[in-house]
Amino acid sequence: MSLPHLSSGEVASVLPLGKQLAQTPSAALFKEHRLEVMRMVLPAGKHVGAHSVAGPSTIQCLEGEADIGIDGSQRRLHQGDLLYLGAAAVHDVTAITNSSLLVTVVLVDRGAS
Repeated sequence: MSLPHLSSGEVASVLPLGKQLAQTPSAALFKEHRLEVMRMVLPAGKHVGAHSVAGPSTIQCLEGEADIGIDGSQRRLHQGDLLYLGAAAVHDVTAITNSSLLVTVVLVDRGAS
């Protein structure tokens, strides 16, 4: 069952999940015409292969540690760290420990610049 998206003015917690992390699925918190925010939950060792999105994005580590591969190097994110990715930046994600990440994506058409 999919979780409902937030409505305008609605509040959601993005506190660390702690012991609930293993039972919590990744979920989009909301998606509008130009903006999507999701909580990505990854068990230790999980790898998300190289991909890109048309617009700029951020990845904030809410808990755990994750490596983000970009431009031929790895950036290690720890709890509280925020990584900015420019439009169309090819990147991959590997959870070093059980992790949850807050991902924000500006949605643009692939053909737009």
